[in-house]
Amino acid sequence: MKKKDHLKNYTKNFFSRLFGFESDIDITDDVMVLHRRNIVIKNIIFLSNIIYSIILVFIASVNKEPSDWLFSALSFPFTFFLNNVINRLIFGERHDKTKQEVAMYVEAIYLFISSILIYARLFYNFETVAYILIYYSVVVISLYQSRRLILWTFQGMIAGITFIHFVLTYSITEDYKGMNIGQFVKAFLPTHAAQDFFLRLVVFSIFMLVIYAIVSMGAYMQEERKNELMKRREVQGDFTHIVGDLFKVVLSSKNAFLDKQHVDLVAKMSERLAGYFGLSVLQINQIKTYSTIHLNYQEVEDLVFDNETESKYELLQEKTLLGTRIAKRLQLAQKAEDIARAHIEGVATDAFFEQMRKIQPEIEAQVILLCDLYVTMRSSKSYKRPYPNQAVIQLFEKSFVRYFDYNLVERFLKFKAEFEKIYNDY
Repeated sequence: MKKKDHLKNYTKNFFSRLFGFESDIDITDDVMVLHRRNIVIKNIIFLSNIIYSIILVFIASVNKEPSDWLFSALSFPFTFFLNNVINRLIFGERHDKTKQEVAMYVEAIYLFISSILIYARLFYNFETVAYILIYYSVVVISLYQSRRLILWTFQGMIAGITFIHFVLTYSITEDYKGMNIGQFVKAFLPTHAAQDFFLRLVVFSIFMLVIYAIVSMGAYMQEERKNELMKRREVQGDFTHIVGDLFKVVLSSKNAFLDKQHVDLVAKMSERLAGYFGLSVLQINQIKTYSTIHLNYQEVEDLVFDNETESKYELLQEKTLLGTRIAKRLQLAQKAEDIARAHIEGVATDAFFEQMRKIQPEIEAQVILLCDLYVTMRSSKSYKRPYPNQAVIQLFEKSFVRYFDYNLVERFLKFKAEFEKIYNDY
């Protein structure tokens, strides 16, 4: 099964490398997109040449005519020369728009000429297959998603197929030789060949109309996508600077909450209290991560970087989410500080209580807040002396209990001796 998956991935990567249009391409860069299209069309031409060569060699081996072998042999140096010209145009100056456009037209001309020549060569043996190759070349050219190129192709192809029909398909130049235009029209129009000729032109014209419509829709969607991406990048740049400045403001007061000993104590107590309260393993792990997440503030201090690729956009998104969680964790630490100061200074009013209750009321945040408040009251701060364990316990029983779920405080008080030991042993 693994071997099958490996083969599937290899095939997918191989196809993407040769024929993928979205392989590390910045769609806002028209030259880069055209360069990639040229490479893809070149690979298709190479594949087509292999098929053409096989067909020609097969016919030559069956007919055993010298002219067949000569035609097959002469096609190789012509193909080699043209391939060399295309390579020089495509890879010589990758960021030169003029050369990339010239390469586009050279490839289109080659597809056009090769389909006509192959038709001429296969007409007597495989006329239907050869005629399909003309449509095939148009489809390949349409991959450029260029309306101007399709219109140019339509004009060239109409002239080309008209010529081969007159010379090969219906032998008009031979059958109506010596007639003037009036005589020719009078003699040719009633024939079955004329009906078939005009029917082929009508069908080909309808086909080109459909191709043009598809190319027009594709080009329009590509342009809209490009404009949308450019707008997103512009907004993303503004957003990056705004969020970066906002994080700098939030993190400017972080030093008061980055005492590693304090953070480690809160994390250990939070994990223990969450277990006593009966939270799930997932919730306990989330609490463990969230309680120390603000120690990773260095990762979001500078969000300003070059946002030219999708990977950079994903990195910005990841850092923004991390910065938001850090900011919320600092808010929770500030909440513990505010509650402690309010009760020490005797300004813990009902309005203050309601305000505090609205800040991160989730049970996971309450677990961390309770432990943070306990460690804060036991520690020495610029605005207070360290409180003994018994005094802090009394505060939780009489004053702090209203900020938390009652059952959470009850579990904390039931195991208060263990939390005191964690603090004293650290």
